[in-house]
Amino acid sequence: METFAFYVFAAITVIASLLVVAQRNPMYSVMLLITSFGGLAGLYVLLDAPFTAVTQIIIYAGAIVVIFVFVIMLAQQSGATAYDQRSRRPLMATIAAFVLLAAIVG
Repeated sequence: METFAFYVFAAITVIASLLVVAQRNPMYSVMLLITSFGGLAGLYVLLDAPFTAVTQIIIYAGAIVVIFVFVIMLAQQSGATAYDQRSRRPLMATIAAFVLLAAIVG
């Protein structure tokens, strides 16, 4: 049974890793990267290294992939929208900022 699980996790890891570099859409690439990290964590569990498996999931799939997703979202912007170019209520925004500042300081 362990041999079968090893081959399943190894196949998932290798196939997902190959598809990460073959994808044109970066979001699919990120999802396949998470799948690859999951397969690698499964291999760590089979090696009786659960701390390494959890560390793999928390650090890589949790932190690096989230940062990668934010980079993708920020890199694919087409430009500033009309809402970003001018404020509709600058006086209300200024008042709200000073109220928030007073709440933080006080």
